[in-house]
Amino acid sequence: MEKKNNYILILGSKPLAFIPKVEYNYIYAANGAVEAANKFKMENGLNSKVISVVTAPEFLRNMEVQKRVISASPKILISRFGKIEVNNFDINKDLIYENLSNFQQLKIQSKFFKFNFLDVLMKETFYEESFLRKVKHILLSIINNRLIGVSTGFFCILYALSKHKNSKIIISGIGMAGGGHYYNLSSNRYTNRSKVDQKLVLNLKKQYKKNLITTDKNLSENGKIDLWKE
Repeated sequence: MEKKNNYILILGSKPLAFIPKVEYNYIYAANGAVEAANKFKMENGLNSKVISVVTAPEFLRNMEVQKRVISASPKILISRFGKIEVNNFDINKDLIYENLSNFQQLKIQSKFFKFNFLDVLMKETFYEESFLRKVKHILLSIINNRLIGVSTGFFCILYALSKHKNSKIIISGIGMAGGGHYYNLSSNRYTNRSKVDQKLVLNLKKQYKKNLITTDKNLSENGKIDLWKE
């Protein structure tokens, strides 16, 4: 295991993801990827703090995600779009839980893009195809206070950027191109959200993008992010 200071790992659930074997201070895992994060930590004898990031609906309704979060026993759990009554689950008795309101999570996102909140709002329209469906989607998102913006994996990246300003952030298992998860290859639930991610990543401010490194060739090419090199 190569030792280098100030590396942060962001881990998604894209199948066959490559994870560089270096020391990580923190590992942020999106939804069910926390299982892989914990496995990587244990197999490589790391002291990294594993932080699980989920949406409350995904944790509560998707048993594939819920069982992986519980079994991984993360140090910190962060949720968007609703509160999780963590005491009702056997996760970790010393768990630090943070519930972000929709306003809070949008505020975190917005500062990283060239046009701030306007970017998030305008790129959300790419979630749907037709003009009428776009208008309906935006109106319902605002009325119901459910404007999502970036996916959970992308949110992990932005959250880590906000917490670790002087660290290099390595992204693994996130391609922003739709497709299944390593634990559910047939899933296509991310397809529409990936279209929003693809547009937003192009408007990520340069001062933040320079701290990112990805192991995914497609994300590097499409998102203009440096590709990991040994």
